[in-house]
Amino acid sequence: MASSSKHPAVINGLRILWVILVFWYELGIFNASVRGCRWPDSYLRLKHDAQDGSLKPAHILLVADPQIIDRHSYPSRGPLLYGLTRFLVDLNLRKNWRVALQKQPDAIVFLGDMMDNGRYAMPEEEYEEYYQRFSSIFSGAGDTPMYFIPGNHDTGFVLAAAICPTWSDSAYSLGISSQFSSEARSRYSAHFGAPNRAISIANHTLVLFDAPNYADEDSLRHGKKKSFENWTPVQGGALEFMKEFANEQHTDPVILFSHIPLHRQDGKGCGLLREKGSIRPGVGFGYQNMLEKKSSQRLLESFKPTAVFSGDDHDYCEYNHELLLPRGPPSMIREVTVKTLSMVMNVRKPGFQLLSLTPADLRRDTKHTYFDTPCNLPDQLGNYLDSYLPLLALSLLLVFVMNIHDETLPYNLKSKAEPVYDVENASPSSSGSSPGWFILQGQRRQLHSGHTSSLDWAERMKERLSSLSSAQTSAVLRRQSWLWASLHDVWRIAVFPICTFALITWWVLSH
Repeated sequence: MASSSKHPAVINGLRILWVILVFWYELGIFNASVRGCRWPDSYLRLKHDAQDGSLKPAHILLVADPQIIDRHSYPSRGPLLYGLTRFLVDLNLRKNWRVALQKQPDAIVFLGDMMDNGRYAMPEEEYEEYYQRFSSIFSGAGDTPMYFIPGNHDTGFVLAAAICPTWSDSAYSLGISSQFSSEARSRYSAHFGAPNRAISIANHTLVLFDAPNYADEDSLRHGKKKSFENWTPVQGGALEFMKEFANEQHTDPVILFSHIPLHRQDGKGCGLLREKGSIRPGVGFGYQNMLEKKSSQRLLESFKPTAVFSGDDHDYCEYNHELLLPRGPPSMIREVTVKTLSMVMNVRKPGFQLLSLTPADLRRDTKHTYFDTPCNLPDQLGNYLDSYLPLLALSLLLVFVMNIHDETLPYNLKSKAEPVYDVENASPSSSGSSPGWFILQGQRRQLHSGHTSSLDWAERMKERLSSLSSAQTSAVLRRQSWLWASLHDVWRIAVFPICTFALITWWVLSH
């Protein structure tokens, strides 16, 4: 059997190459991908005399659609494949979250869809375990405050019916299903906080808005054929929150956070940073791609935001909305749809958003109080398909060719002596009598020369058959030899990157 020790340089070279590759693609590339992504403070118009270090812009980290998966996410996958998928996706989320936290934000806002199936009907123990998994992945923020807004995967579109169960016209809702829990919204509130609220950071009012509930209630209103003015908002719902906010006085700039993007014309571009396509209108069971046109306009009129940040679409998008004012030219309001943080949401490169807010004492004017920038993360799926698989194929090919070459080297055939038969014992011997003699009826007799020739022919045929059988056996043994040698070499190489991956995984899980 060929030994891998015959090619130590090749074996060790592949070991080193694989270890370097695993270190880079499982750890190094994450830090490198966001090293050049910094808080956009330099773009803010700050007072020069106020930059003494006591005041600085507030830094808000925006995270969209992590959607941690569970058993409902891939129902067609078996336990083994689902377990592997869940492990890799969770591990990737931990790495993405880890490098995002390295930016040391002052606050963090999640733009909805924290869980892929948070709206599903499930036992309380299962939901609690699901939530604890989310908390485990997105840990390590310390005292940094974290805020959440609900997405359709968190609460679904059965919110109005859940708030007001006496209604019988919930058929107009966008997501009534026995699969969805009627307790989804209350369950969300108990774990993530109030779905609608306004907070103040750096003299800015951050509005955390429950867009799925707003869209659902608007659908119910249409179903009842009532105008917006004659509609009584559901108590505790998004529409009631919006009307109350509009009736209050707000002097600070408003930043609106909505899981569902606002309406725009079909086919409108999203800028150069988007991977593909655009956000297009669409409504289906349990989802709505964008808010309705009039609903979006009322939202802008009520909150009058300086900027809007949304999620749900998973890809990056920039769009300027036009808000018509009673007097003067229309106001342009910029909306940014933030990339998903997950590797399995149909984008090659996940991402997050950095938002800098200028406190009032640092502002040079009131027009440029914020600035934001996107940060892209590694293409994990691309790493698997474009780097790991080609190197795996090349490594296997090299090992197999190397061992096949060793087993097909020419043999030094050894000369074989002609067999000599001992007529006394009827067996081969090096000192036997003439092959023309044999034992018959207890007496020694000599064969005729013709009979001797026949015996020689039979012996030669026997030798040839034996030689052929031996050659076939030798070929099988050689084939088994290079195959086992190759598998042995593959294992000797693979154990190093496997241990490296295990070490990196342990480090990520423990930090």
